[in-house]
Amino acid sequence: MLVNEMANQTIKISGLLVLLGLSMMAIGSEDSMWGAEVELGAVFTSGNTDEKNLKFRGEVVKDGDRFKHSVHLDSLNSAKDNNKTAQKTYVSYQADFKLNKGSMFGRTAFEKDKFNGFDYQADATAGYSRLLMEKSTMSLVGDIGLGYRKSELVTGGSEGEGIVRLAAKYVWQVSENATFEQSLSTEIGNESTISRSESSLSANVAGNLAMKLAVNIKNNSEVPLGNEKTDTESSVTLVYTF
Repeated sequence: MLVNEMANQTIKISGLLVLLGLSMMAIGSEDSMWGAEVELGAVFTSGNTDEKNLKFRGEVVKDGDRFKHSVHLDSLNSAKDNNKTAQKTYVSYQADFKLNKGSMFGRTAFEKDKFNGFDYQADATAGYSRLLMEKSTMSLVGDIGLGYRKSELVTGGSEGEGIVRLAAKYVWQVSENATFEQSLSTEIGNESTISRSESSLSANVAGNLAMKLAVNIKNNSEVPLGNEKTDTESSVTLVYTF
């Protein structure tokens, strides 16, 4: 299949773009705008039920004339009566080399979820990103790329496959103090397809502090026996932007 035939070449391109992006990020040879966002939500209960839920999300963006670098971290830990019920971490890095229209990108991501039947899943893709719509209060960006995904099972086996990645991000400035965002992505492989959706509404509370309501959905078309294909996470968090 075309995806598998191009996987090795694609991952090489992706790796080169990521390394080049990291080098440019470290050198800092161009004028750049930095942006960062930290998000935290925690719920603790005691009495008849002892439950702890802690969600952390961080994002750092460095946007320059030629390169844009984006680092994303998402972590969720939950425990009920001293027994862990959720423990997962998802981290991604994307380097974009800007063109006259759109950009070429290299992206890599890693996920470790204690309760999904995989020890970890990692992928790397390279492709093209373009601004599809831009209005005074709305924007839409689309990505398309080819890459490779590796999945390590908790049983010790591993799977590798070529993937096609499609992604889009929609941002709507609802009002001066409220923003709606919708991110969609799907990574299509021979063995499985992983799709993600994040819908969020944030409202400014004071200064750089905002409250955010979000729903995250992840679907894996093929999972180890005894695991659910779809995970849904609803959260209320505080977000600080600087």
